[in-house]
Amino acid sequence: MAALRQSRTPSDTLQAIRQGFGQTYGALASMLISTRGVGDGEYRLIQIRSEADDAAGDSNPFLMDQFPLYRGGVVPQIISTPGPHILNDVDWSTDPHFGARLLGYRSVMAIPFDGDRLPMNWNLLMKQGPPSFTAEELEQAVLRTVLVGSLLESQTLSQDLTIANERIDGDIRQVAALQRMLLPDPLPEISGLQIAVSYEPSGRAGGDLYDFFPLDDEDGKFGRWCVFIGDASGHGPAAAVVMAILQSILHAYPAHITGPAELLTYANRHLCSKKIGGFVTAFLGIYQTDTGRLVYASAGHPPPLIKTAANQLTSLDAVASYPLGIDSAESFKTATVQLRPGDTLLLYTDGITEARDINHSMFEQQQLEMAFAQSSDRPDEIIKDLRTRVDAHQGGQKALDDQTLVAVTKR
Repeated sequence: MAALRQSRTPSDTLQAIRQGFGQTYGALASMLISTRGVGDGEYRLIQIRSEADDAAGDSNPFLMDQFPLYRGGVVPQIISTPGPHILNDVDWSTDPHFGARLLGYRSVMAIPFDGDRLPMNWNLLMKQGPPSFTAEELEQAVLRTVLVGSLLESQTLSQDLTIANERIDGDIRQVAALQRMLLPDPLPEISGLQIAVSYEPSGRAGGDLYDFFPLDDEDGKFGRWCVFIGDASGHGPAAAVVMAILQSILHAYPAHITGPAELLTYANRHLCSKKIGGFVTAFLGIYQTDTGRLVYASAGHPPPLIKTAANQLTSLDAVASYPLGIDSAESFKTATVQLRPGDTLLLYTDGITEARDINHSMFEQQQLEMAFAQSSDRPDEIIKDLRTRVDAHQGGQKALDDQTLVAVTKR
C-alpha cells in the first residue's frame, strides 16, 4: 500500500503490485492477458514475468500499441472459466508458447480485470508449490486486484487526459501563432500618422483583432486607409478563427465599396451567411491621408476616444448599430471627424474597461478616459501608460477577456 500511494504512473503501479504479490505469496510468475476482440481460444499477451526475469527489463504495456496474438495452449483453458478461480496441477509441458518458461508453475490464480481503459482483462499469478494457492489467498488477491484495477484505470485516464491536453495545447499554440501573423507587423507607415498598439489575449489565442490596410492606390501612393478594431464574442481559439474569417472578408471587399458603412454591411452579410454562432463588435474608419478626415461606422463596439492637442476628450459615439453576425439585413450609418495635428485617436476593446480587480470592480470607462487625458502625446507612451494602469488595477490577476489598445496620433 505504501508503494501504491507513491506510484504515479500505470507502470509504477504494476511494478508495485507485482512486488507486493511476491512478498505476500512467495516467488511468483505472472501474466497479463487480454481476450478483448479476439476469437475463441485466442488471447493477447500483455506482459509476462517469471522469477528469473530482471525487473529492470520490464516492458511498459501502457506505452505499447500492439500485443502478440496467441492461439491454443494452456492459457485459454485457464481463462475459460469466468470469474476468479484457482487451478492446481497445471501442466505447462505441452504448451507450445510458454512450456519451457513456465514449467513447474503448477498452481495458478486467474483473476479478471475490470476497466475499459486497461490493455489487460486477466491477471494470472503462478507459483511452483507446494503448497498451492488457497481460497483465502484468492480472496485477498481479488481484493488487491480490484484496488489496483481502479488505480490503474484512474492513472490511465489521467495519462490520456495529459496527452490530450498536450495535443490541444499544441493546436492552440499553432492557432495563436497564426493569429499573431494576421496582425499587421510591422505596423504600416501611414502618411501623417504615428501608431502604437497593445494586444493581450486572455489565453493563448484571442478574439480581438486590429488591422490597417489600404483601400486604394493613387499614383503609387495609398490615399485611403482602413482603420479597424473588432472583438468576437467569447475568447480563445474559436473566437480567433471567427476574427480570421472576418479579416479575410474585409480584405476581399468588392471594388464598388467606397465607405465604412458599406464595408461593414458587406462583412455582416457574409458573417451571417456562415452562421458563426456568435457576434463581432467592430469599429471601422476610413482615413484620408491628404485631408486628415476619418469617416467611420460602428457595429456595437465601444466608441473610440479622441484627445485633441488642447487635451480635450471626445467620444466617437455619433453612430451605433448591432454587432456583426446577428442580422443580415442590418444597415450601418457613418459619421466624420477631422483629425488635426496633435490629435490622438484611441481604440480599445471592452476587455480594457471590464478589467477587474481582486474585488471584482471594473476598470470602467471613466478611469480609461482619465488615464488617457493624463497620458503623454506620444502613441507608444500612451499605450505603455494605459497598459500599466490596467495591470495595476488587476493586481496581478489573470485577465478574463482579451485586451487590445490602439493609439493613432496625427502629426
